[in-house]
Parts: sequence; structure tokens; C-alpha cells
Amino acid sequence: MTSAPVLQPSPPIAIPQRRRRRVPPGLILGLVFLFTVFAFLYAPLVTTALFSLNSSNVQTWPMAGLTSRWYHDLFADQAMLQALFFSLRVALTAVMVSAVAGLAFALITQRLQFRGKKWLDAALAIPLVAPGMVLGISLLVVFNLAGMSNGFWTIVIGHAAFITPLVMFIMQQRLKTMDPSLDHASMDLGAGRIRTFWHVTLPGVRVALLAACLLGFVLSMDEIAVSFFLAGTQSTLPVYVWGLLRFGFTPEVNAVFTLIGIISLLFISGAAVMLFATARRREKQVVAGDRS
Repeated sequence: MTSAPVLQPSPPIAIPQRRRRRVPPGLILGLVFLFTVFAFLYAPLVTTALFSLNSSNVQTWPMAGLTSRWYHDLFADQAMLQALFFSLRVALTAVMVSAVAGLAFALITQRLQFRGKKWLDAALAIPLVAPGMVLGISLLVVFNLAGMSNGFWTIVIGHAAFITPLVMFIMQQRLKTMDPSLDHASMDLGAGRIRTFWHVTLPGVRVALLAACLLGFVLSMDEIAVSFFLAGTQSTLPVYVWGLLRFGFTPEVNAVFTLIGIISLLFISGAAVMLFATARRREKQVVAGDRS
């Protein structure tokens, strides 16, 4: 008789151990640098917001207590409210003028072929990159030669001078990604240029145009150098607050700076979200077109 085979025990299966991932030192340094930059940028705004709730007139740490008194005083200050409403009028008017002019310049530089387009872009970019003091003094000299007195319209023109290039460059980037065959098809079907612009071109750029207007509104509300040289008897809110700082600091200024900072961040975030959503939608359309 043959004996039954003896089963040998199988050797244990070696389970590979997962190695712990080492975080690259460059990534750590990058995160530290990023945190430092954000702390440097936003620490003043956070500090101002905290001191706007301080119950003491003296800006010292630790705070004496929490209060909303300075916000009540802010909305009860008629001179401050007049400066705020004047700034809103200036910003809205300058943004409307810049939206029309910036979109027109973008259409001219993108849809028309002519020599010197780069020179036109460079000339229009100068007011955007020029220091505010230089732009304000230059416009003041021009207005004096033209016999215009400083006031509402001089400030509007000054603000529109640097908002228009911003709108133009954003519109240029949007128009570059649009399919020009849509405009050609509209005109081939009998629509004129104005009707094609209103029903085809404008709906395609309206989100980017709104985002550009939001950014321009923030720049106008925060501008002080150009407004200082072009203001007349009525000053904008930044110029008015700067005048208050010369004669003594009050916690009411912390409150108005906090509100301006929060509104500016909201508007900038909204503009960024709009531009990002438009870019994502455009990428999805391109991918869908390639698959089809």
C-alpha cells in the first residue's frame, strides 16, 4: 500500500508594508511661504475689524470690550454718508462708461485687422499701470487747460481712465476664445452688425463683462490718489477718511475700513468665481466638441 502524501505547510505570504510618504521639504517651505504672504496681506484687515469692535477710544491690546457703537456712529455721521453716496455715484458712473468704452476697444482690437494694434494696446494700458499720483496730476493739468472745474465729472473721467483698460483686457481674453463663425453665421442669415452684437456677441461675453465691472467698481471705491487731485467741494469716501486721519484717529474709521474691505473681498471673489466658471464651461464645450 502506498502511503498518503504528506502535505507540507505553505510558507507565510509576505504582506508588503506601505511606506510612509515623506513630505518634500520644498512643499513645506512653499506652504510656509504661502501662509506668511496671506498673513501679511490679511492681518491688517483682521486687526482693523477687531478694533472696530473695541469699546475703548484708545487702540490698545488687549481690547477693553466688545461694542457695535462705532458702526452706529458711522451710519449716524451725515458727512460720512454723503461721502459714501458720492463715491457710489462716481463708481457706478465710471464703471458704466468704462464698460462701454472697454468693450468697444476690445471689439476693435480683436475683430478688426489693422496695423499698430499692439501700439494701441500699449497706449491704453498706460493709465492702468501709471502711478495714481502721476495720472491725477496729468489729468488735473488737462482739465485746467480745458477750463473744467474739479467735481463729479472730473473724478468720473479720472476713474474711467484706469478702469477702461482693465475691462478691455478682460474682454479681449474672452473674445479670443469665442468662435467668430457664430457672428459670421448670424450675418449670413440676414442679421446686421448691431443685431448680431446684441443677440450673439453680447450674450457670449456678458459674464466676463460683469466680472470686469465688479473689479472696476472695487478699484473706483478704493482709489484715493486720482480722487484727491480731481475732487472739488465734495470728496469721495477714501479722500474724506484720509482727511479725518490728519486731524485725529477715531474708531469710526476702523468701522468704515472694515466695511470697505469686506465689500471689496466679496466683489473680487464674485468676479473670480464668474471668470472661473466661464473658463470651465468653455473647456467642457471644447471637450464635447472634440468628442463629437
